[in-house]
Amino acid sequence: MTLAAGIFSANVAPAHLTYTGRDFGTFSGLTNGTLSITNQTCTGNYGWADAADGVLGDSHHGRGFRFRLENAAFVTLTVSANPAATATSRGDLTPAFSIYSGLAAVAPFPPSQTTNAPSADHDGTPASLAWRTWWVRQNINPQATDEAPTDGCWNSIGDFRIGGDGDLAGDFSQLSTLIYRGSAASTTSGGTVSRSFALPAGDYTIIVGGNDIANKTADTAALARGIAATLAVTPTPPLNIGQIVFVSWPSGTTANWVLQSATSLDPGNWSNVTKAPLVVDGQPGVLVDKAGAERYFRFHYVP
Repeated sequence: MTLAAGIFSANVAPAHLTYTGRDFGTFSGLTNGTLSITNQTCTGNYGWADAADGVLGDSHHGRGFRFRLENAAFVTLTVSANPAATATSRGDLTPAFSIYSGLAAVAPFPPSQTTNAPSADHDGTPASLAWRTWWVRQNINPQATDEAPTDGCWNSIGDFRIGGDGDLAGDFSQLSTLIYRGSAASTTSGGTVSRSFALPAGDYTIIVGGNDIANKTADTAALARGIAATLAVTPTPPLNIGQIVFVSWPSGTTANWVLQSATSLDPGNWSNVTKAPLVVDGQPGVLVDKAGAERYFRFHYVP
């Protein structure tokens, strides 16, 4: 991938993947919670699209956010273009975002394993460049000797790793690992995009960027686009199993939640319950044959 004249690659002007001013905070997951952040920007309107094209993109063209869940919960993220984010931000962002389990390095950083002081993660560290070269060998050219043609470490539709100045090149265990959970992208300039996720407890990274790949070679590619982001957390719907073996759930639960059962907690044993739901005293649910084998039940969210 190439950049238009006047836009620096990650190797020349490395940007750090940090969360300063972009922490949604900690949510119990047991009660409703919401928070909006409306004063942030990302550089250019193409970063997310560039990181989704099968070749790693430059994290400098996305903006990182974070949050923590203390329990499993249902999370909805809404991102909009926001011309009022700063005094100079534009309002033509074509918004897109990805959510990952895990965090980039946060202070206090581990002791340095190199001659450099430890730092936040960025695309241009020797450790990041070594991982990018490995990634190219695995995915593009087995004979590659450097990180070309990647622009950075960011994969907006998959897992990726990124390291700081104190991480040892070639030892990937020292890198931050971000595990892809899902994404959403608008195709409208100045638009809004939203998606919901059923997530387990843990720390999460969000990276927001633009979804207009044509902007990569435009005169406005280096200009800041304003972001408004709202994170809403609600408890996952509870299941109630009564004495008559009636498995029920709250009325009004959306069809995205699918009831599944299994005879053990092995991840491969779960299957959809195909019985038609009944409504008893205003509660939807299904009747289960109590003479059958012992079974476990859960809700599975299908986007």
